[in-house]
Amino acid sequence: MTSPEGASVRARLFDADRPDERLEPDRAFETKPTDHQLLWVDVTGEVAADLAARLAPMIDLQPRTLRHLAQASEAPHVALHRDCLHVRIAADPSDRDRTPTAWLDVIAGRNVVITHHDRPVTFLDDVDSRIERDATAGSLSDAAFFTIVVDAAIASYHVAVDAIEEDVDRLDADALRGATSGKALGELVRCRRRIARLRRLLADHRSVFTALGSPELGSVIEEPDEAALVAGLAAHFEGALSAVEESREALLGSFDVYMTQTAQRTNDVMKVLTLTTVLLLPGSMIAGLLGMNVIVPLNKDDPTSFWIVVAAIAVLAVAIVAVARARRWL
Repeated sequence: MTSPEGASVRARLFDADRPDERLEPDRAFETKPTDHQLLWVDVTGEVAADLAARLAPMIDLQPRTLRHLAQASEAPHVALHRDCLHVRIAADPSDRDRTPTAWLDVIAGRNVVITHHDRPVTFLDDVDSRIERDATAGSLSDAAFFTIVVDAAIASYHVAVDAIEEDVDRLDADALRGATSGKALGELVRCRRRIARLRRLLADHRSVFTALGSPELGSVIEEPDEAALVAGLAAHFEGALSAVEESREALLGSFDVYMTQTAQRTNDVMKVLTLTTVLLLPGSMIAGLLGMNVIVPLNKDDPTSFWIVVAAIAVLAVAIVAVARARRWL
């Protein structure tokens, strides 16, 4: 649904006593949910002044919060107000340098949750679809729904890590099969950059999730169980950050495998060159001795002498190869 201000707005009213209901934007802005209801308003696009003015009374949004919604800065943010909790986090992050990352604002107040993002966020559709099928969703509190949305954002971090690990596993398989090409090193470098970019993005969120796990949260969320639920998001985030670190370790392992395969190919080449040199050395020595200006056992004027020398060189070559195979040098 598109609001008059141009931003895309969708709203759902969850009710513990009756089925949930989709609301038109105008009706959603006028709805005052009771303690048995939860109103979710999701905004996609730019928050103009008119739209901000209609959102503000729903949770008594602070001017600073409204500025954050209007500016849509690409940086994590957390604010613990007396009547609401506001976080701004990356959503569906991309590890690709050229793909922009969506930023998601989640504001939870009494019986109302507002989400805002500058571009479509896939996992919000999944959350909407999943909760719509849940008959008990109407009993969700604002803190519980806040946790569901933020936890879904953390899950999207794991999806980005999984994409990197799939590429790392593919490079590992190619290296173990010996099917690496000259582009393998470039792919490893690109994976390293992707991991570094994702890690920097998540590291910037540490202050946000540290605040969610701090004792200050009790001043915003009065129910201890709900406060513990939100505080648990910090542990989930640390799990995502650890997954990024593990992917970096896996990449280092892939680099070791690549370097081992490269060294093995170098050893194979050197083995062939060394064997070729050893095979030709006796022939060179024999030819050198026979070319000396002295009397030799063979008649220089007899063509048979040439074939005797060639046969001797061949016998020596076969003997050298046999000794190398017996000693498992080949």
